[in-house]
Amino acid sequence: MITFSDRGNCEGTDTEAFFTQNDTGTYTDKAMLQKICGNCKVVSECLDYALKNEVMGYWGNTTEGQRHRLRSKLNIISRPLYLDY
Repeated sequence: MITFSDRGNCEGTDTEAFFTQNDTGTYTDKAMLQKICGNCKVVSECLDYALKNEVMGYWGNTTEGQRHRLRSKLNIISRPLYLDY
């Protein structure tokens, strides 16, 4: 259960941009995503959630690739979300 999301800057925005990538794997509007996340008061909670759970998309001002590298560096083993079903 995500408890911080209703306090984030992304609340009420079109979330499609957080999951839309072009052919090269780059988010189509990364500058907008960085702006939304950059001054968000819950960005650290969002990133913590995304590091601990295998989520897709742009979370906590990071891409999936960035989170993969962070997990390796910090020795974090993420939890598959399907375990919550």
